[in-house]
Amino acid sequence: MVSLAVAALLVTLSVAAGAVLYYGGWERWRVLTADRLVYGIPWGTLIAVALVTAFYLLAQNGLTDWGDPLTLPFVSWSYFYPLGVLTSGFAHGSPGHLVSNMTGTLAFGLVAEYAWGHYPPARRDRDSLLAGDGGWRSRPRVRIALVPAAMFGVALLTGVFSMGPGLGFSGAVFAVAGFAVVTKPRAAIGAVVGSSALDVLYQAVVNPVVTGSISAGGPSPPSWASIAFQAHMLGFAVGAVAAIALLRSRRQWLPPARLFLGTAGFGLALSLWLLVFPGEDVFYLYRAVGVIVVAVLSGLVTVAVSGSDRSIPRLVAIGWLVLLALPFALLAGVLAFSLVVSVSGLVPEVGGIAPFMALLVLAVVVLAVPAVPSALRGQDTRWSSHRNVALLGLGTVGLLLIVPGLLYGPITVDTDSVTDTGEVTVGDYLVTYEEDATAGQTLLLLDVENATETTHDGLIVASESRSIWTVAERAESLAFDGEASVNVGGLGWRETVRADRTGWDVTGNESAYAVDLTVDGETTRSFATDPVQADVTIDGHRIGVVPTDVGFEVRVTRDDVTVGTAAIPETNETTTIGPLTVRTETDDGSTAVVVASDGTSVTVAEKAPYE
Repeated sequence: MVSLAVAALLVTLSVAAGAVLYYGGWERWRVLTADRLVYGIPWGTLIAVALVTAFYLLAQNGLTDWGDPLTLPFVSWSYFYPLGVLTSGFAHGSPGHLVSNMTGTLAFGLVAEYAWGHYPPARRDRDSLLAGDGGWRSRPRVRIALVPAAMFGVALLTGVFSMGPGLGFSGAVFAVAGFAVVTKPRAAIGAVVGSSALDVLYQAVVNPVVTGSISAGGPSPPSWASIAFQAHMLGFAVGAVAAIALLRSRRQWLPPARLFLGTAGFGLALSLWLLVFPGEDVFYLYRAVGVIVVAVLSGLVTVAVSGSDRSIPRLVAIGWLVLLALPFALLAGVLAFSLVVSVSGLVPEVGGIAPFMALLVLAVVVLAVPAVPSALRGQDTRWSSHRNVALLGLGTVGLLLIVPGLLYGPITVDTDSVTDTGEVTVGDYLVTYEEDATAGQTLLLLDVENATETTHDGLIVASESRSIWTVAERAESLAFDGEASVNVGGLGWRETVRADRTGWDVTGNESAYAVDLTVDGETTRSFATDPVQADVTIDGHRIGVVPTDVGFEVRVTRDDVTVGTAAIPETNETTTIGPLTVRTETDDGSTAVVVASDGTSVTVAEKAPYE
């Protein structure tokens, strides 16, 4: 049935495409793109998509396991792990992640490549599609090659300046989209629709029928908490600046209303407003502030492209300096006050916020530069025009986005916190399950309070040589699902470590559970709780459940003296501990441990259910 649905879908799409081409669609496209693209095809975009997809299939083992790629070695964990920094902009965490970025690349890349063109604007030679008008920069082959080169350059840029661990081509996608929306606003808005349409078509082919049921999901952060908003914003700023430079070099002008509405519409539709502050258990989404940022960005882009070349008026420059001096003075005052009280010992060290305060002060100073000559002497400078001031504002946005990445980049890792914790070693990785584990990361340029005192629960992966210390699966998620797996490896190798949680919900108390790690057929008990005693008494005896190295035992005590212990019996089997009989029973899908004495029986534990 599924195969029939896919076949019907493909036939329908083929017929629809054929009808469009038959009724002049291809001829119209050829006329529109004859002076821009070789054979009307965005070759550079296709090359970029092919190379990124090849990285997923080959380096990340997507070819052998499409739905579960290898990601850990390709994340930008630290500047001391160059492989991750170099590859994080090209690797993806799942098929959905890859497809979403590639459909966006295709949709926006077509618009951006059309605006750039395979031929220089002044081309007159029609004899050869691959002929240039002069230098090497005019050759279509070179101009095509510059398209994926620019995309990969931005991908590398977002990897280098990632604010924390980064993964994905989305920074490059937003750069391409920024270039497209500034050069061709209406076409870029169409590309927003096209990107969504391509994604739906892909999902319709790979998942033609979807089933679902009413069920509770496992605990997890909100979907927006893991989006790399800083990479998106940085990519967009780079793409917008490149587009402005291209338009200025070609002396092209765009209607301000079209440019502003196109940029703002794109930013709102593609969540450029998404500003997130992640925490351990609470995440903050500053939606209103993000929308304000999109509006300001749209205004800067509009003025930088279509604004006046006149210098800003002296009165405006003076007012500007006054307004910018206020936050400068406030920040300087707060910094001075913080340093004084820190030295005096009245409050804890605040050195962690000093770099960010300095960054804001630097941004204020940079923004104030164009206003200084006009405000003080009434003189015009090449940077005091409306257009250039707006362009400088965009550059300042880029600066604000780059510097935090530099601060978070130098990270060292110490695996002492996860050694001797039942860990398994796979290559240069340590994998363990631990609760209340102290983070093994040190930010060399930031003295963030309590950063090294924060504890973590879950499946932890650490590697000193790769500067990795991360929670691959949260404890809450493992408690819900009962199992998890993590792929470790590197270029040319991969191993999967499987975690299984088993346990018993003890009557009137917490659960007694253990977590086992299995790799290459060998199982290690990585974690076990302390014994948990049931809140029941039978014939003066107390019963507890005790995790062991290989399973679980029942322990019977009387007056705090151990009467005896025995492994929990298999289902429908019985064992004896002192005067008590211990039996494991199954009823209506649940398994329970029942203790009996002289005709009286109590349930002391039930096997923990997992989804």
